[in-house]
Amino acid sequence: MSEPAETATRTQRFNEAVRDFKLPSPSRHAKLMPLKDGIVELRQKGASLRLIRELLATVDVAVGTDTIARFLAEVNGEQPPHRSSKRSRRRRAAVPVPIAAPPTTTPTPRPSPSKSTPTPNTAAPSERPRVRGPRIADPHNL
Repeated sequence: MSEPAETATRTQRFNEAVRDFKLPSPSRHAKLMPLKDGIVELRQKGASLRLIRELLATVDVAVGTDTIARFLAEVNGEQPPHRSSKRSRRRRAAVPVPIAAPPTTTPTPRPSPSKSTPTPNTAAPSERPRVRGPRIADPHNL
């Protein structure tokens, strides 16, 4: 068990730490603010975000190109670029959008699928429509 004197010193040290506590810089871009003029000037001269990132890395400021873009948008008073995940962009690009065919007036009869004989997929793999789910290798093309 701790003695009352030991508890009192712990409490006193904690209270001192609370009084001395200072919040980190309130700005989201605290590392970039001192370098704001140089970053803006580089961008006005046509420097790419990647080049700016590399120049910042030489002065030990490690940030990404997205962070620099958001910083520049905030400094210039513009709307920051829309952030979308790379995964959703890739999925949208991989799934082709079917072209709407003109509606037919008479429905075409379809034969009922037989459970005993599967229908062979004769279309080339690149021509088959992509369905959701994992990509599975076609054993006929291996």
